[in-house]
Amino acid sequence: MRLLLVALGVLLVATACNSASERTDTTPPTKASGDTTPPPTVPDGAFFLDLQTGEQTPLPSARVEDSRVRFDEGHYYAVSPDGSKAYWENTCCSAADMAAVAGSDGSQGRRIDPRGRINYYAGGWSPDSTKIVYQERDGSGDGIAYGDLVVEDTNSGRKARIDLGPESPESGWWYLAPTFSPDGRNVIFQLPRGPDGMTKWDLWSVPVSGSKPKLLVKNAAQAATSESPVWAFVRPNADFFDGTRLVLATSDGLRPLVEASVGIFEPKMSPDGSKIAYADGDSIYVVEVSNGETSEVALGRMAAWFDDDTLIVAPDTG
Repeated sequence: MRLLLVALGVLLVATACNSASERTDTTPPTKASGDTTPPPTVPDGAFFLDLQTGEQTPLPSARVEDSRVRFDEGHYYAVSPDGSKAYWENTCCSAADMAAVAGSDGSQGRRIDPRGRINYYAGGWSPDSTKIVYQERDGSGDGIAYGDLVVEDTNSGRKARIDLGPESPESGWWYLAPTFSPDGRNVIFQLPRGPDGMTKWDLWSVPVSGSKPKLLVKNAAQAATSESPVWAFVRPNADFFDGTRLVLATSDGLRPLVEASVGIFEPKMSPDGSKIAYADGDSIYVVEVSNGETSEVALGRMAAWFDDDTLIVAPDTG
């Protein structure tokens, strides 16, 4: 079982990041060339990937309350810091997505709010493994509204909605990619500015207890945090929020870590903060934070850390 995340001074780091984000990233990033060995064939369902041996093990096919929700058929996963629970989503961008919480082996699961035409996106766990934050929006609408960020206590089922402040009426973007700060007091999320076609992305932070969101980093999207005082984000493309490069944010400023081949998507830090897994094109890569050494480890659409040496990989079956 992994150690719980320790407190990270996200807002303290943000002061340095806001000023540094206005500067050009001058350090040449590492190209994501990685291992030249072809990755294995994509399995039919999601799987565990042992990074030390390369062994792929299918996830259990445990079912939740609704028989349509199977643990091994997810397209997005997030495992709690203590390794005891998993959140996953079975569908994406349809009229009624299906999201569930269960044990980390998929057992004793339940759907999140199983009724209605609701979309769920990109849940992330609190450091104490008791709460999860996710985006919830009306799936019967026109696809423009952001909806809400919801913090749910997975033990009691109690929910709290976070006020994001005014929304940009000019943008149809809706994916907010929320994640907890490691002290559990704030939620970090991305927001667009500007009309479609000229969209710029920024990262914001808002207290879970309620307050106005504060700008964290400009020209940034898809934050990835861990117990480490170093965290990461992507420099987004204008026409989509996948990234041209992966950037580290520290108390000393910003450091480019790796440059995209196609577009960096869904970066996730390992629990100890030593590695970052991300999707680029049709492949999953892992990069070492200390030196930028990058390896292609699997084919897939996203990866989540099960522990410091194991990934859950969701294949791109679409």
